[in-house]
Formats: sequence, C-alpha cells, structure tokens
Amino acid sequence: MGGEGRPTATPPRLFGVDAARGIALLGMFVAHTVIGGGEKIVDGRSAILFATVAGVSLGLLTGGTTPPGPGDRTRERLVVLVRGSALVLLGLALTTFLAPPVAVILDFYGVGFLALIAVLFVAKPVFAVLAAVAAFAAPPIVAAVTDRVPFEGILAPLQPFARWFLYGEYPMLIWLAFLLVGLLLARADLADRFTAALALVGGALAAVVGYGAAFAIPGVTAAAHTGTTAEVLGSGGVAVAIIGALSLLDSASGRGERVARVVRFALAPIAAAGSLSLTLYTAHVVLLVAVRAAVGGDERWIVPDWTLPALVVGSLVVATLWRRFVGTGPLEAGMRALTRVAVGAPRSRVAP
Repeated sequence: MGGEGRPTATPPRLFGVDAARGIALLGMFVAHTVIGGGEKIVDGRSAILFATVAGVSLGLLTGGTTPPGPGDRTRERLVVLVRGSALVLLGLALTTFLAPPVAVILDFYGVGFLALIAVLFVAKPVFAVLAAVAAFAAPPIVAAVTDRVPFEGILAPLQPFARWFLYGEYPMLIWLAFLLVGLLLARADLADRFTAALALVGGALAAVVGYGAAFAIPGVTAAAHTGTTAEVLGSGGVAVAIIGALSLLDSASGRGERVARVVRFALAPIAAAGSLSLTLYTAHVVLLVAVRAAVGGDERWIVPDWTLPALVVGSLVVATLWRRFVGTGPLEAGMRALTRVAVGAPRSRVAP
C-alpha cells in the first residue's frame, strides 16, 4: 500500500466542531432527564446534531479536504471499520447489560459508519445527492415498511439490522442523510470562512423549509423522532446552521477574531466536553442507570432534580480539567489504541 510519505503530524482540532458536539451532548442530557411537558427544543435535534457532527468527524478521520487517492484508501477504510465496529459493540453492551432508561445511539452511530465505508471517497456532489435521496426517499420507505411489516414478523437473525435501519429510534436509512451532510462539510473545509458561512445560511434555509412545510401543509409534521422529510430538513438544517456558525470561530480574522476569541473562551468548557463526547456520553448512560436503581424507578421513573445539573456541571468541569492536564479522554484513547492495534501506526493528518 502506498502513501508512506504522507504526513504523520496531527494538527489542532477544529474548535467549532468540538463545540457543536458539546452542545449536542448537553442537549441529550436535557432530553434524557427533563421528562414530560411536551416536546422540548432539544428533543430529537440534539441527537441529529450529534449525528451530523459524527459525519464531520468521519470526514476528518479519512483525510478532510484532501482524502487519499484511489490507491491509498485501504488504511482509512480499515480505521472506519474498526471504529464503527467498536461503537456497535459498545452500544449493544450498554443496551444489553445495563438496559438504560434512554435509547442508546452509539450502535446506530457505528452502523452508520460501517454503511458509509463504500462511499467515503466519492466526489462532494455525490455526497449531496446521496443525502438528498436519504432525506426525501428514505422517510416514506421506512414509514411504509414499518406500517406494513411488524417487527416481530422479521426473521430473528435479521432483527438487529431491521432495528438499526428501519425500526429503531434512529433509523439509519433516514439518518444517513445527517452523516452524509457532515461528510460533505468536512470535505468542503469547515475551517474556510466561506464554507462555514454557507453552512450557516444553507442550514437556516433548510430549517425554514422543513419547519415551514410542517406549519403550512396539513398532515405534514416535523416533530422529533417522526422520521419525516420535514423533520430531516428542519432539524438537520438547524444542525448544519449550528456547525456553520460555530465553525466561523475557526476562521475569524481582524476585528472578528477579537470577538471570536471571547466567544471561544466562553465556549471552551463545552468544546472540551465535545472532545470527550464518547466518554461523557457513556458515563451519562451509566449514571442514569445507577440513579434509576437508587430511586427504585420503573419505565416511568422520575429523574431527581439534581441529575441534570450534576451531569452538566460535572461534565464541563471534568472535561475542562481532563483536556488541560491529561488530553485525550479515556474511551477516546482506548478507541485510538484499538485502531493502532488493528490497523497499525496512524498516519491520519487530522484529529477525529
């Protein structure tokens, strides 16, 4: 395999991407602990932001704006295979052995990685086309299949795949749209001011179209976890706009850089949490299981009032200190070590 001359240094992380991932993480904390009261702004949207940032990370992991050429892609595909498989196993372990009171996203996230291995290095317009197909064609397909075919009627060996792609809380046949858009953003270079601004404007317009259709057209909904095209456009647009807005902090200059410096300082704990998202997400699942056991809850358990503040403050403090004095999060470090063992010494030029 070629590419022995490729750089081995890892450049600084993208602050905007980490901050967006941190916001998604905190939003999921809120969604998982503030029960009742109708749909909250974080419901569904936080997970969609998390998935879209996952697509960005996937793009950065496989070369960013300068992916390897046709003869030098095996290593990157193996890295994605290993990491996607590890996420699937971790998600299944959390769900199977802990039975948490939340829908764990990690195995879906990993399946999405695995599903995209074949298209990791297509041209940017192809990412856009595939995302559009997932956004417009997948929702009616998923709705038709799940309405007509009961999950119990599916052969047992196929049920996990049916859950991941069609019946689960995050049906990947639809949610691949978010990963694909994230991949497109990574290939287009979010560190570039024009790309970040275009993501902000384009995401805002998509959100207006999606939520506008739900508001104006009878029978159309963009409610959280409905899996409609309106939700994909609306919530996906919000995710892209957030990523674009925060990515402007990486490309600001002149007077804007002074403002960006203040904003980066204010958001630094959130970005730190975003850089440890795998560790903190897993820890929050374990904590919620422990809290439920302590309060004797059932499927309709009441979350103690202190749970959300403990999760948010604890995550921000631990992440800030960990990034300052240690660096890579424990599960993130474990993922990198697993990748090194399975694939060999890393040559990626970007931090995932």
